Amino acid sequence: MSDSPPPTTSVQVMSRMFALLEVLASEGQAVSLKVASERTGLHPSTAHRILNDLASGGLVERSGPGHYRLGMRLLALGNLVRSRLDVRDQAARHMQELHRLSGHVVSLFVRQDDEAVCVERTVAERHGIQLARTDGLRAPLTRSAVGKILLLDESGLLLQALCQLQADSLDSLQRELSAIRALGIALHHDALGVGQHMAAAPVRNDQGSIIASLTLSWQGGDLRSEWIEALKAAAQHVSAAMGWPSVE
Repeated sequence: MSDSPPPTTSVQVMSRMFALLEVLASEGQAVSLKVASERTGLHPSTAHRILNDLASGGLVERSGPGHYRLGMRLLALGNLVRSRLDVRDQAARHMQELHRLSGHVVSLFVRQDDEAVCVERTVAERHGIQLARTDGLRAPLTRSAVGKILLLDESGLLLQALCQLQADSLDSLQRELSAIRALGIALHHDALGVGQHMAAAPVRNDQGSIIASLTLSWQGGDLRSEWIEALKAAAQHVSAAMGWPSVE
């Protein structure tokens, strides 16, 4: 005869455990057993038992008599998850969807020294929109939409050094970056070839740092407003997948 708890009981315990963790996560300081019990609607003895079990696993720490806070084990687990996140993998589905919506190529650029390097592009094939990994396409940071996106959070000293390297105007670049921050995207006409246009939006990691530039490229014609919103949304979805809170 099995001593395993019924499935419904296990689910109930897990639900209560998550509820307690949410209460601890919502506070910047230790939470008393009384507050945790009231917030979750659990009997104090039930909350106490579950919190002690969580403390045994390192997910919760005791902070003085009857007080609890999130444990360091959660930090270790979070770092493990973060280390496994690959922006290419997280961006793949959203890049394909944006290509289907617009009918144009979607690319993912990352920074490498003083250049923006394309690491992924969408390709239309018989069986749908596929992704092609490439390290061949490069663009200068200070002179391209994709590069300027990657410079949005950089300091003035670094921008000055890049402008000196490229013989560009620092004042002009800073004005452009301010405009891009306000608009949420960067636009570049005649980019990467005559008649080639590009729009780019930032992708952030869990710390809010810009780690990639998601771009939409098209030949001739105007950029439709729905494509702009779709590009922004796609970049936000990828950022959320990388751990950055989504913007409602």
